[in-house]
Amino acid sequence: MVLLTAWSAAAATPVRAAVQFKATVQQKLFLPGEPIPVDLSLLNNSGQTFNFKPEDGWLDFTVSNQTKANGEGVAVPNLKPVVINEDFTVVHTALAKTQIDLMPCFDLTRPGRYKVTAAMMYPGATEPVRAETFVIEVTTGAKIEEQEFGFRPAADDAATEVRRYSLQRLTLTTPSEIRLYVTVMDVAQETLVRQLKIGRVSGNDKPLVMLDRLSNWHVLHQSDSRIFTHSVVSPRGDLLVRESYTPTGLRPGLKADENGEVSITSAVRRSRADDILPMQLTKPSTPALATP
Repeated sequence: MVLLTAWSAAAATPVRAAVQFKATVQQKLFLPGEPIPVDLSLLNNSGQTFNFKPEDGWLDFTVSNQTKANGEGVAVPNLKPVVINEDFTVVHTALAKTQIDLMPCFDLTRPGRYKVTAAMMYPGATEPVRAETFVIEVTTGAKIEEQEFGFRPAADDAATEVRRYSLQRLTLTTPSEIRLYVTVMDVAQETLVRQLKIGRVSGNDKPLVMLDRLSNWHVLHQSDSRIFTHSVVSPRGDLLVRESYTPTGLRPGLKADENGEVSITSAVRRSRADDILPMQLTKPSTPALATP
């Protein structure tokens, strides 16, 4: 569900146009399959009230692949329309903001540079209002670890799939940091199940990984000067746990008991605002099957 917020300006300020539309990204470097959040804002100084509905088709994006060989770029296939699935109203002097994910709407699975332009039509307009074009880059990360495992996605009698976890690093320049990702792949189909960002990582840290009895993947990495982050990813690519630890001496580690339960050693858990508290990881009715 897309959330919208709108508020009236305290006082009118000089503007360049009656309607201003902006589309921006906070990050410009992405892995294939990673969500690409685009922030949208609409400032209405037209003197009218605008009503927008999903079926009106008022929002439009174009994406082109920029390469030297292609000159200005080749249009990227549009997989589905970019739609805000809500009715909303923007009164005079009000600002509306929301965010959309560009990744599922365009074929952005190949590494390359992509030019993105957003446009919108408001009631009474004779031509679209275009936001300033921006460029993003899709690239491959540096693979650190990978592990294959068996998984039953549905009923007990369903065929077992072979999936693969991969741990990758991606170095961003703006902001300057190294981010850690877990990729879940269907090995037989060679398809991406989920690309999941699990946070910042210190440049000289070597993350630890371990598979538990339910084929959830545990990742322990240093995310700050004295903070280690423990993440648990499911075979479906869901982030089940994110919790923080400080070391008690040696570097914190991962340890599995005779039942395949994984725990953190040499560390004390610390509460942080972005923690996802662990649930009891009990055996489901259709369990994943860890392979040797």
